[in-house]
Amino acid sequence: MEQPGAVVTTIHQPDPAALLQAGMAHHGAGRSAQAEALYRQALDVRPNHPDALHLLGVLALQAGNPTAAAGLIGQAIRFDPGNPIFFSNLAIVLRRLGRREDAAAICRRALALAPDFADALNNLSNILSDQADYGREATALHRLLLLKPFLTDQRMQLGRALLMAGRPEEAVEAFMTLLGILPASAAGYTNLGVALRRLGRLDEAVAAYRSALGFSPNEPGTLNNLGIALQERGAYAEAVACFHHAIAVKPEDAATHLNLSLAARDEMRVDASIALARRAVLLDPLLAEGHTALGFGLLLQGRLKEGFAEYEWRSRMADFPSPRRGFTSPTWDGSELTGRTLLIHDEQGVGDTIMLARYAPLLQARGVHVHLECNKQLVRLLSSMPGIDGVIGRFEPPPPHDAHIALASVPDRIGTTLYTIPDQVPYLRAEPALVKAWSGRLPLPGDGRLRVGLVWAGNPEFKGDRLRSPGLAAFRPLLDVGGVAFYGLQKGPGRRDLEQDGPLPANFTDLGAAIGDFADTAAIMEQLDLVISSCTGPAHLAGALGRPVWTVLPFAPDWRWLEHGVCTPWYPTMRLFRQERPGDWTGVVHLVRTALAARARDKSLEVLGER
Repeated sequence: MEQPGAVVTTIHQPDPAALLQAGMAHHGAGRSAQAEALYRQALDVRPNHPDALHLLGVLALQAGNPTAAAGLIGQAIRFDPGNPIFFSNLAIVLRRLGRREDAAAICRRALALAPDFADALNNLSNILSDQADYGREATALHRLLLLKPFLTDQRMQLGRALLMAGRPEEAVEAFMTLLGILPASAAGYTNLGVALRRLGRLDEAVAAYRSALGFSPNEPGTLNNLGIALQERGAYAEAVACFHHAIAVKPEDAATHLNLSLAARDEMRVDASIALARRAVLLDPLLAEGHTALGFGLLLQGRLKEGFAEYEWRSRMADFPSPRRGFTSPTWDGSELTGRTLLIHDEQGVGDTIMLARYAPLLQARGVHVHLECNKQLVRLLSSMPGIDGVIGRFEPPPPHDAHIALASVPDRIGTTLYTIPDQVPYLRAEPALVKAWSGRLPLPGDGRLRVGLVWAGNPEFKGDRLRSPGLAAFRPLLDVGGVAFYGLQKGPGRRDLEQDGPLPANFTDLGAAIGDFADTAAIMEQLDLVISSCTGPAHLAGALGRPVWTVLPFAPDWRWLEHGVCTPWYPTMRLFRQERPGDWTGVVHLVRTALAARARDKSLEVLGER
């Protein structure tokens, strides 16, 4: 009997591509469980399928499990090492894990495979932003925006990166381009204002902030920025109105109270400034700028002990100008150091270093071996100062030492009060050989005229230099005083005034071009009758040498000159001439001119008496 044949059943495997397509549809719709099931089915059919592994990794990242995501996407790359999308997404995962260096390297692998891959450029820019590598961040964003010029968020990010990289002119262009695409962007106008203010274009910055407020009238950040720009223009009443508006919108904002404090200080309402700074640090106890402003106000009133303690917060400020040191020794806390070595380092301008170097002999008298690190322009001058065992230039290898301290912190550690300031001068001296050498080079008059050195400008990189430096033009009326021979001691960018202010009279001799460092300046000052200076390093040098010095001060002076008075406890031979109105050097120079004429008459009478 014939037997029927066996029935053969064919089983069809699901198509992995179809499974992935269906999974991605669920994935896009937010149905993660269904998507994961389909991706895993695809892996069952085709183990180590790179797209399935990659998509499972993306799901893991979205579910908050970046460690699992890194493993899955890493497996996908092993089976398909030429896919730039895998590398770009792995970079996102590594960034989430805090592995920024690895993330940047992986992003660059993606871009090596696909140089015009926009997502990878975007990811790289975000990673570089995390690393505060703003220059390279801007480069990545430039490349991205060449590919996709209408990405507004990334164009905003470009402007901010350029600002952080210290390229405000390019930032202005970036924000202007953004506003061409989004003309009603309040954030665009606000950031444009920041860039313009960095460039000193205050009128344009104010206009940009006002445009931003036209679209968002109650934005506290913009109101604060506008207030700061108005304050810098000298429009204090308008600035204060902006800050009060911001506080009305956000009453507990510490930064706005700080801005009000700074505005009050600029108006020399010091009590109000201190009260507002206290309010700021009460609202935000970790606000370094608030503590520093409080310290400044207290120091200005001569309340040195509390003031120096608050001033210790200065180095925590985001824009503190001093570069951080990498000393391995502990910071000196004021404890006993007898027989041990202390490294004192400067952190701000040369004037601060000259003024505070007076503390070295006090420490040496306590049995401390003192080494000083300072600006190289001061090394020769300070090397011969009693009380200092050694002087090195900034960032030179330090000698072995047991502890270190910033120079401006020494008064706090010692507990200085207004009545315990070391005021013995001179505590600096010019080198005798250098004095002799300069005496042969100085055209000193033999007719009994008063010999006066002039310094009219400080370091323009100092934030407040615009307010403290009168410039040579403001000093020109002094040159008309009879019986005086003037000597220009100006160094640095302020020397440009010599070219811009026209020919100078025969009684003025420029020495600045021949001055090498502060040791030279000291040798010259030893042979002068008087130094007239703006609030800058040479004024401190003359005071430390015990030479007669007249210092002209802005309306809101630095803390060391105190709130009132014509004398200073820091330098017994110094006389202060203060502005009576912000920005008005005419009145100050008139007072100096009158005093100088009287001094010149006295000098001539002395000469006549000798004869």
